Amino acid sequence: MPSRNDLAKIHIAKKALGLTDQVYRDILKARFRKDSAAKLSAGQAFQLLNYFQTLGWKPSRQPQLPGLDVPRDGQSQKVLALWISLHKDKIVRDGSDRALMAFVKRQTGKDHLRWCDATDKSQVIEALKDWRNRL
Repeated sequence: MPSRNDLAKIHIAKKALGLTDQVYRDILKARFRKDSAAKLSAGQAFQLLNYFQTLGWKPSRQPQLPGLDVPRDGQSQKVLALWISLHKDKIVRDGSDRALMAFVKRQTGKDHLRWCDATDKSQVIEALKDWRNRL
């Protein structure tokens, strides 16, 4: 299920592209076999937003704070807390959300923390702990 933030972006993109409700629903049906964006998975919502960008939609860029788009489960919050702690201690130079996701990708091969399972998140947590202990 997509986040509220993703659903809002989808509807902003729909409006910005000038898509009628019928055209929008046709896109959902053709690409994902769904009749509503709320029925998409998080990954499908991401794909839909990327598709809208290929149609010419440009999302407005807002400064990202670390953890702004991190899932709310305990392991994800632990990853975020370790990341912020490492940044505050000057161990991590770039404490942004983008840098955290790049680290997650290097550790797990997955583009975002929301697509990681418990094993992947444990791997990231241990890597962050090891990084702190090395210094």
